[in-house]
This record gives sequence, C-alpha cells and structure tokens, in this order.
Amino acid sequence: MPGGVDTRGLALSGSHLPAMFRSADQASLSGQRDTVRWSAAQLSLLIAAAVLSATDLRAGEHLNVGDLLAAAALTGSLLPAVWLASSVPQRRWYQGRAAAESVKTLAWRYAVRAEPFTDSETADEKYLGRLEEILRSLRDLDWAPAAGEPAEITARMRRLRRAPLEVRQKVYLQGRLDDQYAWYTRRARRFGRLARVWSTAAGVTTALGLLAGFLQGFGLLAFDVLGTASAMSAAATAWVQLKQFQPQSTAYLLTSHELLLARTRLTPDCSEESWARLCGATEDAISREHTMWLARRVV
Repeated sequence: MPGGVDTRGLALSGSHLPAMFRSADQASLSGQRDTVRWSAAQLSLLIAAAVLSATDLRAGEHLNVGDLLAAAALTGSLLPAVWLASSVPQRRWYQGRAAAESVKTLAWRYAVRAEPFTDSETADEKYLGRLEEILRSLRDLDWAPAAGEPAEITARMRRLRRAPLEVRQKVYLQGRLDDQYAWYTRRARRFGRLARVWSTAAGVTTALGLLAGFLQGFGLLAFDVLGTASAMSAAATAWVQLKQFQPQSTAYLLTSHELLLARTRLTPDCSEESWARLCGATEDAISREHTMWLARRVV
C-alpha cells in the first residue's frame, strides 16, 4: 500500500462515530461503574462483618461492641444488594455495550464501503434501517445524552466513504484493525494477570481458613479466623465471577488472532469487490466476540 497516502482527519474516533454509539457507550460505562462500585461495597461490608464478628471488643461486662458493629456491617451490606436488584445496572452495562459495538461496526462498514453497504444508492437507507432495528430492540435502555455531532451519519463517515479505495484501506487497517488488535491484546494480558491474582487470593484465603479451623479445633487459636477467611475467599470468588477474568482473557486472545488473520487477507492489491467482502467478514469476526461477551454476561 502506498506509504504516501494521506489519511489525516479520516479515522473514526469516538467523537466521529454515530450519536447512537456515543449514547449507548455512555449508558454502558455508567452501568458498569455502578455495578462494580456497588458490588465492591457489598462484598467489603460482608468481609467487615465477618472480621468484626470474630473480634472480642467489649464495653463493660455484657456489651460486645464487635458483634454490634458486625451486625451493622451486615445490615449495611443489604443496601447495595437491594439497589443492585432494583436498579439492575448490569442490564444498562450489557445492553449498552452490545448496542454501542453493533452501531460501531455498522459505522465502519458504511464508511469503508464494506458489505452490505457497497451500493451508493441504497447504502444510506440500509444503514439507517439497521440502526432502527437496534433502537427498537433497546426501547427499555436508559440512554445517556450524546456529546458531539448530533448525527447518525457523521461528516467524517461521509468523507471516508467518498475517499479512494487505497485511502479507505489504510484508514481501516490502522484506525480499526490495528487499534482493535492492540486493545484485545492488552485486555487479554491484563485479564489473564488479574485471573491469576484473584484465583491465588481465593486459594490462599481458603488454605488459611482450613489451617485456622484445625488450630481452633485443638484450642491453639482463640481468634475466629475460619469465618473471616471463608468470607474473604467467597468474596474473591464472587469478584472473579462478576468480572469473568479468565473467560474474557481467552476470548480476547482468540479475537486478536482472528484480527491478525484478517489483516493478512486484506492485501493492498485487492479489488473493490474483494475489499467489501473481506472487510465485511472481518467485522463479522469482531461482532461474534461481542455477541459471545453478551451471552457470557447474561448467563
């Protein structure tokens, strides 16, 4: 591909994607933040309750302050549990992410003339029809207001679509494939590392609980470490299940390899027809990962 092709001002960053993408993206990020924060608060209070219940803090002969504080922490843990159950921020997180990524892949397909948006006369109508389908399926999503250009076909998307094939190829390879490959690779490594850390934490706390249980059984340990260790192990396991570190790491790694294969197929000398077909297949691969991600989350 010619190195001198000027692609400045053509890459589709977040602000140049459709308004629907930006709204769904903000809704998803908000739902994710709420889910993680309130879940972390709930688990932290449950651990605090276990620690305090094992602490012999007395005020006078009959008043056990440790037990009172433990009861307060346990009661406090109900608040985030009730809020999570009533507000269901996970739904905002999952549905918003699914919608945002679906719109994003449609925008790239349209902008680089990939299938099914190859015909100039029908491309706009097909594209807008697909957006309407997404919108109808998400009527109950708590949308967030979108900042930036109020358009579903932005000016940059139209400029890129009008560009010559070699320009669209370079923008897509650098702004979409290379960007997605780097993102999936980073996330695969990070999630793999976090899976090892949290699995180790769960294993260590379980082992400490078992050891403490034997020591308590023989009267060699007065402090109730078993209950505390069990609560910490359960919290670590619940956190791993919420974040799904290992399944995510594996899925991201597989998708990164799919993107490498796709990049190899998208050669500089391919025709407009081949480009449309291969680019469409590449977006199908990215969409499959998002569909699998949503399915895992729902399960």
